Amino acid sequence: MILTAYINDIAYELDVPQDMLDEGESFFSKLDADMEKGWQMSREFVESPTRVERCKIVADRILDALSNGNRTLALLCGAYLLDRMPGIGAVYIDTTGDIMETSFVPESQHEATPLLNENEARAKAESEISNVYKVGRVYRYSVRNPFTGSWEEAPAVKTEEEAQNLREDSLGKRMRELMGRRISLDESAGD
Repeated sequence: MILTAYINDIAYELDVPQDMLDEGESFFSKLDADMEKGWQMSREFVESPTRVERCKIVADRILDALSNGNRTLALLCGAYLLDRMPGIGAVYIDTTGDIMETSFVPESQHEATPLLNENEARAKAESEISNVYKVGRVYRYSVRNPFTGSWEEAPAVKTEEEAQNLREDSLGKRMRELMGRRISLDESAGD
């Protein structure tokens, strides 16, 4: 089953295998047992999270898993959402640190996010990828992590030309994402 996780402007398709849904109850029960002890949800500690609050907590774990490149955990958490919220089509995961702002969309009402045109995508990508700069004897640029919102430096390279080429590759990739190309986990795992 496919669950779409929207993180900022990118749609990540979690293609959860049926056997993961069928055999995941022990994992799902462990998650529930952990959350039964209460959970810090943004600024508030929730003593006994409801089913929807638990799903928001697990959606936040999807964000962490994707941010860390842990495809298996992302799929297991997606399986939890599909199991605990039958009929779910998409989850819009909050990235500002407020778990309560995460929202769910039934499959019957889920439509893909609108596409950005090339000019809009270029402007947004340019705002998320810095110009090349020199640090000592090397060159690099920074990229805003779409999962955390923090800036991360690209690896240092010896020449400005090489750094410009790498930056252009990053810019093109981000533009494709912003123009609505849906990212499957298999595709993003190789990036």
